[in-house]
Amino acid sequence: MKGAVMKLIRPHFYTVEVPCWQRPARIRLAVLSDLHNNVYPGLAGMMEQEAPDMILIAGDMVNRPTDLTPPRFTRGYGCTAKLAERWPVYYAPGNHESTWENDEGHRGAYRQYRRALERKGVVFLDNASVSLGDAEDPLTISGLALGKEQFTHHRRKRKPPTREDLQELLGPPRPFQILLAHHPAYLKEYAAWGADLVLAGHYHGGQGRLPGVGGLIGPGFQLFPPYTKGLYGAGDTKMIVSAGLGTHTIPARVFNPREVLIVDLVRK
Repeated sequence: MKGAVMKLIRPHFYTVEVPCWQRPARIRLAVLSDLHNNVYPGLAGMMEQEAPDMILIAGDMVNRPTDLTPPRFTRGYGCTAKLAERWPVYYAPGNHESTWENDEGHRGAYRQYRRALERKGVVFLDNASVSLGDAEDPLTISGLALGKEQFTHHRRKRKPPTREDLQELLGPPRPFQILLAHHPAYLKEYAAWGADLVLAGHYHGGQGRLPGVGGLIGPGFQLFPPYTKGLYGAGDTKMIVSAGLGTHTIPARVFNPREVLIVDLVRK
């Protein structure tokens, strides 16, 4: 089973230099996103092989509450809970978790999901931060929870978060500042706020990919969306976008393997 899962999911490796670190340390992050309640029984075995120090979740491990996607969160819960038995897990919401949280008719089910994972040790970062380093090797991870006006597919209705919005939601950035932000479209805004490294998902790699072209379709059936997969930059800010683990709405991936990001933080 483990070998089959490795064929389905590919680890993609990145190394990010941290200028403010003083000691020759390495911290390995495994970044998951967009599971969408799919199931991969060998994922924990894959994590054992890659040996991360912690697991970061960049949203959409579950599906929003609709009648079209049962079971709504049991698989996402099982996957995350199993990983939390072995590694520290920090979880930032995507648009599907936010839809659950803001849906009055289904809010109780989402809170049940969240409380169950918190009992397993999962730390949820809904516009919250956690400092994990020390004075010589500072490391702060913040999770951004955006609203429907940022996730809407209608461009005229979309409201990008301003630097002031991010400052109000997250407070001032700290060194070295990692931002778990499900939606990658706002790289310039994240950079203006002061993120050193942004980890994102949401676009599923563009559903399909063509060499030299990149991702083909984004949410809302946007053609050739930007920031679908890989490494991007704005000023001193780097952003790594995952193609994600699952599918939603369009149950297909063309030349677009499922992936886990393995990010090594090293001293510059």
